[in-house]
Amino acid sequence: MHSVRLGFRAALKRIGSLKRNGYNAEALVTSVFTLEKLMRRSLRLAILARGFTSNQAKRLIGRKGFHEIKEMWDIFDRQHRTLQLMIGNNEWQHVPKAVEMRNSLVHGQQVFKAKNCDVYTKHVLAALKKLHHEIRSDYGSDPWTVLRARRRSKLQWLA
Repeated sequence: MHSVRLGFRAALKRIGSLKRNGYNAEALVTSVFTLEKLMRRSLRLAILARGFTSNQAKRLIGRKGFHEIKEMWDIFDRQHRTLQLMIGNNEWQHVPKAVEMRNSLVHGQQVFKAKNCDVYTKHVLAALKKLHHEIRSDYGSDPWTVLRARRRSKLQWLA
């Protein structure tokens, strides 16, 4: 949804702008899509750190959605942590419900009150910030930037 060139802070500003202007459902949809994008980029970074090539990482991730990425996460994480451990249960516990709400909104299955959308958007934003911080500090790289292609297998670290 947001291009890499936009930058992480600019993506957060756009979500904040949607919220301020009363577009709570759109803010929820955008925040969940942004979280999925950050999860996908972070997983790619973890896969590359495990020594895989860029093409292998692309094949492993493919077009996987939220649940598939969540299930693969601890396999490739440096310390084999789950997303729930990385983000913390205070925020993570609300993320699956936010994903369900986003899917219902996008497919036109259900409409939610603006207040509910706003509450879940806040939790997703907190999860976004926490995940971004954890990945940057643990891997020493920003997953929101364009990563150079790796053509040969090479371990970044041993674990």
